Amino acid sequence: MAKRPRQEDELDPEKSVRDEFYPKGRKGGVAVRMQADYSGKGRLLRYSMALIDTHNTAADNGRVLAYDNSHGYHHRHYLGKVEPVEFESYESTEKRFEAEVRQYLETREPEARPQDPNRR
Repeated sequence: MAKRPRQEDELDPEKSVRDEFYPKGRKGGVAVRMQADYSGKGRLLRYSMALIDTHNTAADNGRVLAYDNSHGYHHRHYLGKVEPVEFESYESTEKRFEAEVRQYLETREPEARPQDPNRR
């Protein structure tokens, strides 16, 4: 039997945020989806930020770029590839995502992150 989450870790729908917008209009094929779920005590439980462009890629259901913490770790999706990322805060991740979305909207190319020379 699954453990019931502690009450302070239970999702508080009133503190959760979900937003979707179309920076180029609905027919432009580009959508940005943001989701952040918080507990009653204000602790971030899960988040997802996604840039979707079905006209550019079929990989990952059109998801060009995304950040989330599903599957128990923080990671970045980039044209069908997934890589772990350092997580400082939701706010810093959101700023990084917004900068990459702006870059994409201007050039139609997300900024490739430099590889960490210490990673193998």
